[in-house]
Amino acid sequence: MPYKKNLPLITYTDFLARVALETHFTSAKGRRYEIQGIIDEVLIIVRLDANTDFEWDIDLKKLYQAYTELDDFATENFRPYVPRRHAPARGLLLRLGLIA
Repeated sequence: MPYKKNLPLITYTDFLARVALETHFTSAKGRRYEIQGIIDEVLIIVRLDANTDFEWDIDLKKLYQAYTELDDFATENFRPYVPRRHAPARGLLLRLGLIA
């Protein structure tokens, strides 16, 4: 399913403000994530459907860069921006209403 940008001209400041309001989100495949916090523009998350408390991180500068540069939001296209965090990165953009 192709995704489209809803707010192609969002500023980084507005992007960060939207992220700061969230406490959880779900990937496109239904995996649930809880936001633990933001430290130095890095989002700390825990996957709720896993049997571990392992924390993942997503560099918000890189995710914003992906959002502004990509036109195709297939998970593999996130690889240069947020390695090994493709599905949660896209899930967060969906939750923020930036792609649909």
